[in-house]
Amino acid sequence: MFYIFFFLSLILFIQNCSNSNIDSQELKPDIFLSIDKIKYLTGDFSRDKVLKGFKNPNEERVHHLREDVILAYQKMIKAYDIDREGKDNQPIFIISAHRNYSDQKMIWEDKFSGKRKMSESVVGKTDEEKINLILEFSSAPSTSRHHWGTDFDINNLTNSYYETGNGKFLYQWMKKNAFKFGFCQPYNEHEKRNFKGYKEEKWHWSYFPISTKLMTEWEKAFIENKISFENKFSGSNKLGTRPIEYVKTINSDCLNMSK
Repeated sequence: MFYIFFFLSLILFIQNCSNSNIDSQELKPDIFLSIDKIKYLTGDFSRDKVLKGFKNPNEERVHHLREDVILAYQKMIKAYDIDREGKDNQPIFIISAHRNYSDQKMIWEDKFSGKRKMSESVVGKTDEEKINLILEFSSAPSTSRHHWGTDFDINNLTNSYYETGNGKFLYQWMKKNAFKFGFCQPYNEHEKRNFKGYKEEKWHWSYFPISTKLMTEWEKAFIENKISFENKFSGSNKLGTRPIEYVKTINSDCLNMSK
């Protein structure tokens, strides 16, 4: 009788464990939103079918982000608007959000060819020099955090804007409060990242509860040679190991807040 009771208890225990595993798998969020992992990580998908559209007040342009990111962003904006009342008349607004592979490739090619201006002219520069110049502020196609629907640029794409006046109030508020809503500035002062990766971008903010996981998945995929750059765009064959350095070199505060 004892043995029968023991085996019945063992069977029930195994069934409960199996059900718990199924439940945990069902509850685990799909960070790739039902898209092939590599396609999602490299921005090779249609944003209209996967991400949620979002408009700044009084604007017609539609930006795209993950739905969970938009919800967190809207909560942050509401808090900011309350705090700035009577102090500052500069709202926070998005000027760039999701960019797919084609979007990023267009930016890269325009800069590589000299069609789009940078801090220096590309005239007379080698491919290596052009790549280094582009990578000051722009990602190579397949490596941009903007591919993930978790990152966006706000208000103004110059660091100096955030050092005085309305821009300073906005930036100081973001540094103090954005983390409460899951956001962080991935590209902080360049020297704090040992002068590796992109230069500082005070306008670029990321939703770290999701983007940190995607960054880890990107690194794994790159190490496993599942992400390739060969013959994909101008200078792509000369990137070497730069992609993983630029993807993983971010603000340590952002990594800490995601733990």
